[in-house]
Amino acid sequence: MTYRITELEVPPESPFVNDGLGRRPLVEFLASLIGKLQGPFVLALDSPWGTGKTTLVKMLKATLEQQGFQCIYFNAWQVDYVTDPLVALVSSVDRLSLGTAEAESAFRSHLKTVKKITSAVAKRGAIAAAKAVTLGALDLEKDIEAVAAEVVGGLAGDAVDAFQKETEALAKFREELESAVFQLKKAGKKETLVFFLDELDRCRPTFAIEMLERIKHLFDVQNIVFVLSVDKSQLEASTAAVYGEKINAQEYLRRFIDIEYALPVIKGKAFTELLLKKFDLDGAFEKRSHPELRHDREQFVDFFSAVADVAGLSLRTRERCITRLQVVIEQTPHNNYLFAPLIALLIVLRVINKDLFSSLQKGIASAMDVMEYLKGLPGGGGFVASHEGVVLEIGLILSDGNGERKDEALSELNNQAQSEKLDQIIGRASELQGMIRYFRGPGQRGPSLSTLLNKIELASGFEN
Repeated sequence: MTYRITELEVPPESPFVNDGLGRRPLVEFLASLIGKLQGPFVLALDSPWGTGKTTLVKMLKATLEQQGFQCIYFNAWQVDYVTDPLVALVSSVDRLSLGTAEAESAFRSHLKTVKKITSAVAKRGAIAAAKAVTLGALDLEKDIEAVAAEVVGGLAGDAVDAFQKETEALAKFREELESAVFQLKKAGKKETLVFFLDELDRCRPTFAIEMLERIKHLFDVQNIVFVLSVDKSQLEASTAAVYGEKINAQEYLRRFIDIEYALPVIKGKAFTELLLKKFDLDGAFEKRSHPELRHDREQFVDFFSAVADVAGLSLRTRERCITRLQVVIEQTPHNNYLFAPLIALLIVLRVINKDLFSSLQKGIASAMDVMEYLKGLPGGGGFVASHEGVVLEIGLILSDGNGERKDEALSELNNQAQSEKLDQIIGRASELQGMIRYFRGPGQRGPSLSTLLNKIELASGFEN
């Protein structure tokens, strides 16, 4: 079995070949939108951690490259050890190749000045850290090391003059960067450079804010479009960490972001099906070929998808849940009952409410406690009233290790069902009684909640 799936491959020539979530229409919409932007422009794709933003961005990058756009993918988290984000940004531009000799030569010529100023700006940061006053007289024709040494040595001239020269240098930076990007068109490519900035929200707060500042003040030039892949709530937290809790983080971030687009949450069975294939679990389910066990896979997909949707689990969290399912299956002989609906519920419950899970283990919590908790989740009322909700409720009642509580619940259920029959209605009690077949088929003793809980708790030791 596979215990960790590798990152989804996105082949440049066929970006949607592994698109198990059906995100092609969304990617093509975003590609069309970006294709119409002239730049300077910053688009933020907002979605919580673990929801597949990186894969979507790589599909988007490949799609735009097929259309003739020059794109840069930049993982900010991997370089947040750098003192100045500008160095990492310019380095990624420096790795571009335009393909034609004339355009490449002009591109390198303009970029040479951009890199020289970048070095000076980075030196200024180091000097500021050493409590120096200014960058000093910035002569682009002089050797950068000599200029920095002069400043550190305390030989800086008038602070106002130094500030003016620095301002001129940064204006020169933008001018030369714009001229460098203009060479894309001469190379036969689309004139817009698309910069994908990923994982910014995972960076240390000061680095994340400094990155936004650099983009706003130095990369705000014609024909550059930034696409930020972020969890905006985490980015707001970084802003508050830098500037204090009283800052209006949403308003502050609007200075840097022109448009925000909230990515739709992936729901349903598609991702569960994809995970079972990626984790190579289809073979394990195929071994469960006994007539009473052959529906285990289908039941797990249905119930896990439904509970995970109600719980609002991210794609990454669902992936961790399937890791735990693997351990449970390995502990369950292929000719024994898996009780897939309950396993699906309990795996999710272990993730979203460990205290309630623990109370079930100790025999304190009842079936009604679990159902009331689920009912309180967004959309939980509809779920509890659904077919899946009914099956899970009766499964929890039947598997209760507290015999007295279980008998009392079943007796009450029988009385209510009899009352419903007298009133000639099919109410919830009747539905619950009808679902007993899910757990007490021919020759079946029914599930043991403590056994299922212990299997999942053992699997939960493999935290990832």
